[in-house]
Amino acid sequence: MTYRALPEGLFIANSPIAGQGVFSRKDIPIGTELGLSHIIDGTEIHRTPLGGFLNHSPYPNCEKYRVGMRYYVKVIKNIGPMEELFLKYTFYKV
Repeated sequence: MTYRALPEGLFIANSPIAGQGVFSRKDIPIGTELGLSHIIDGTEIHRTPLGGFLNHSPYPNCEKYRVGMRYYVKVIKNIGPMEELFLKYTFYKV
């Protein structure tokens, strides 16, 4: 399997919210697994490109969930083409 920095159909672009963000090229239904976002290594948290470019919203369309020492992202609201993907940040104060 070839490594992809972002799942197929996602891209990084300028965000009206903050800097750059992750956007979709296509419809993504609720429940879609997007992949690995963060890895915990002792007391450090490492972000993947997916985790590093997802912006915060109090009304997110994605959520992260933990499996062991890794966090993954899944879609919790239907996402349309050219729509930005958001998480509700839990590692940082916003």
